[in-house]
Amino acid sequence: MLQCPACVKKDMIVLELEGIEIDHCLACGGVWLDAGELELLIGPSDKVSSLRGAFNDLQDTGGEPSRKCPICAKFMAKTSTTGATTLMLDRCPQGHGIWFDDGELQTFLACGCGADERVVAIVKDVFSARISTKKGV
Repeated sequence: MLQCPACVKKDMIVLELEGIEIDHCLACGGVWLDAGELELLIGPSDKVSSLRGAFNDLQDTGGEPSRKCPICAKFMAKTSTTGATTLMLDRCPQGHGIWFDDGELQTFLACGCGADERVVAIVKDVFSARISTKKGV
C-alpha cells in the first residue's frame, strides 16, 4: 500500500476506475496516478500526444511544500498545466507518476485535456461525496 505524499505516513486506498487502479488518500482527498494511468484515463493516442505538452516544470513554486514520490521517495518536481485552468501538480522526476491534490484531477480532466466526457463524469461521481462534504453541502 502506498503512503500519501501530502499527509505523509497515511496509507492510500486503491480505487478501480474504468479498469485503472488509482491511489486515493481519504484524509486529504489527493490522487496518485502511476506512470501511464493518466494517459489511460484520457483515452485515444491522439489525445495523449497533446497531453505530453500540457505540463511545464516550475522554478517558482510560490512556497508550496515539496513532496516525496510514494514509490521512490525522491522529491517530486513541481509542474504546471497549460490550458483553460492552471494547476500546480507534483511529478516524480524518475517518471513513477503524478500527484493531484484534492479536486485537481477532476479540474484537470474537465478543462480541455481531451478526456472523454464519460470519464470526466465517472471521476466526478467517484469523488462527489468528498466535494460535497468540503463545501458543506
